[in-house]
Amino acid sequence: MTNELPDPVGLPRRKVVLAGLFGAVGSQLVLIPGTAAPAHAATVSLPGSGYTLSATGSTVTVVDADGTARLALGGYRAGSVSTTGGTAALGQAPDGTPAIVMTYAPADDGTTVTGTFVPRGRRLEVVFDIRSTTLTSYSNGMMRRQVLPSSVVETAHTTAYWTRDARGGAPYQAPGYAVYDESFGDLSIAVCAKGSNTAWRDSGALHLPATETAAGSKTFRATAWIAVGAPAEPQLAAALAVGATFGAVLGSDQPFNIWTSASAPLTLRAAVVNGRGRRALIIDWEVRDFDGKVVGRRTVRPTVDAGAVTEDAISFSVPGRGVYFASFTVTSGSDQLIARTNAAVLPPHTYTEGDSSQFGSAADYLEGGAEERELLRRLGVRWSRHPQFSAEEQSTYGIRQNRLRTPASLTQFDGDPEGLRQYIDSELDAAESDNAVYYEVANEWNLKGGVLTGTGAADYVTKWIEPFARRIAERGSPVRLMSVGLAGMDSVYAQKMFDAGLAQHIHAFSLHPGRGNFTPDYGPEGTGTPGSTGNYWNFYGSVRAAQKMLAANPRPDGKRIELWLTETYACTQPNVWWHEGYRQAAENVLLSHLLAKAEGVRAALWYQVYDGVKANPEGASQSNPEYHYGLMLRDRSPKPSALALAAAAEALDGASFRSRLELADDVHALLFDTPRGPLCALWSRADGYVLNADHESGTSFYPTPEPWVDLWPTKKSLTLATTGDTVTRTDCLGRTTTLPVTGRKVTVTLDGAVRLFRGLDAGALTRLARSGR
Repeated sequence: MTNELPDPVGLPRRKVVLAGLFGAVGSQLVLIPGTAAPAHAATVSLPGSGYTLSATGSTVTVVDADGTARLALGGYRAGSVSTTGGTAALGQAPDGTPAIVMTYAPADDGTTVTGTFVPRGRRLEVVFDIRSTTLTSYSNGMMRRQVLPSSVVETAHTTAYWTRDARGGAPYQAPGYAVYDESFGDLSIAVCAKGSNTAWRDSGALHLPATETAAGSKTFRATAWIAVGAPAEPQLAAALAVGATFGAVLGSDQPFNIWTSASAPLTLRAAVVNGRGRRALIIDWEVRDFDGKVVGRRTVRPTVDAGAVTEDAISFSVPGRGVYFASFTVTSGSDQLIARTNAAVLPPHTYTEGDSSQFGSAADYLEGGAEERELLRRLGVRWSRHPQFSAEEQSTYGIRQNRLRTPASLTQFDGDPEGLRQYIDSELDAAESDNAVYYEVANEWNLKGGVLTGTGAADYVTKWIEPFARRIAERGSPVRLMSVGLAGMDSVYAQKMFDAGLAQHIHAFSLHPGRGNFTPDYGPEGTGTPGSTGNYWNFYGSVRAAQKMLAANPRPDGKRIELWLTETYACTQPNVWWHEGYRQAAENVLLSHLLAKAEGVRAALWYQVYDGVKANPEGASQSNPEYHYGLMLRDRSPKPSALALAAAAEALDGASFRSRLELADDVHALLFDTPRGPLCALWSRADGYVLNADHESGTSFYPTPEPWVDLWPTKKSLTLATTGDTVTRTDCLGRTTTLPVTGRKVTVTLDGAVRLFRGLDAGALTRLARSGR
């Protein structure tokens, strides 16, 4: 078998078909003049397949088949190391493959660097070995590189791959490679690096961390892999560059893999690169719905050349609205690749509410573009915590926005009143320019001294809230003031803020009702105990405690301070007992908004739109929960949570809360009046309020079930009175079913997943609750 890659590699058409997966989120950098092409003949050269390496001085240059210099590799820099001189010679890699070996001039402290450049067909392996007597880490090391000509635009992406934990549970994505794509039209050079931060680059270098080869050895190694060939998607380019057994990318021709109708089959596409010799592959597709029913299945057995890309697609018919889970497997002998994506059907919907809506986004990064804005509008988003919408977009998409900024510290302007005034004026200027309705001063400062300590609460009011409020009044600014977003309902910190005069200055109180492995309606009395074994992190109890405190601390004009949930959560970190799976998250998104409406919350802003973090939006991390709060998966396909948000927004559009009822046998009800008639939410807590309650103590690992697995074993049947001959039931995805009614009676089956009913007799429900039956 061979690792050589035929020319061309990749699929130019795939860049069009799947551009929405990667092109929208890749960061770009226009390279400025730097290292020039060698001005004289190279002293050492070595051919690859379709390119040649030429070395002169300390620079190794990738020259294409036409003799044009494309990429100059100038060595490595970190700490005292800055390779500006060197000597090249023909040598070999440890496996005997011919290579150019560059011995760089030692640093002043004696640190030495050797570069080994190994052509492997169309791949190029670049290894820097560093021997240091001073540094203990080269995690911030950089590889010198200069694209030729310097006008070429470099696009950076981060890849990931699907894997499973040997202990079981749902598959998840693990970090792959940073891919730096240098595109020259029909030719592309993809530089790949493990652990590289794509934000750490400039025109002359990119981040390439080195790791110690053995503990205490003082020897470090940094490796980059480069693929030279036709343009390819980053996921495929990375597989080609590093010599992986397979690489695959999934997608569709629909933005976010969301269709507006199920009238025609849904089609998902895949591109697979074979990283080994010519061989037969087995490609398997399986698509399931939210109930576990297989709605699509396909197997093909193509024979694929080494380094070649094969395409396949599956089309499947679905009954209508819902989320569909696609599993994709490629096998050849003992080599196997798994990949996943989701698809959804979400019919169009027109909302009646504007900025009176409670639905919003807390995301501090969005990607922009009309398709994203349309998605947010369809999901019911009417508020943004951050000013990420132009005035035109605010008008077009019916969205209002606020502004949050966190000062550098509580004491940033102590002794500098003029500096404080200038800071406040600049912030208010920005808020007014952005048409911000509220200005939120700082984020989660109650964590600074630990929750329930109140550290800094009074100073926060006197040093920040009071000056902001005073300057707003002096300017006659329309901006309203919102207090610091509290991490959990920290009643100690909150009370100290109110004791310091908070109510005199704010219109809105900001809360982040974080939630551990509890259902949203879990509402313990009192403050709760922090930590993973405590109950401080709960939704319903936090909201009720906040409203109780706001009722006791009105504004001077007698008006009640609004309660804003500026971050609301359903974290789907895989295989961790503290968090929830995709199915639980969808159920909890719907219930959270129903409870927020019932408790008079002004707005609940969902954190956040996409999996990933602002500093690494395409990144993956199984161990970091911050990467798993999105409504959309890393590949920008929908989680069930996205449809649940739309279902909540549709149900509560123009709604007003009527009452909460406690029925027999742990059955709970929320009654709402809506422009479309009465709405009743029903669920049972026969199985308790704790999610993943059977987790093993002493470990955070918990095998997350697949999203189509029903996790509520106890079913409750109730026969209820109706107002007519029609009753509909809507689940957390917004799927609606008509139930049979006989003699103005309907039998409903309930469990821990909240469902919405129309057509029930609210008066009869109230009487049933009062009777205690």
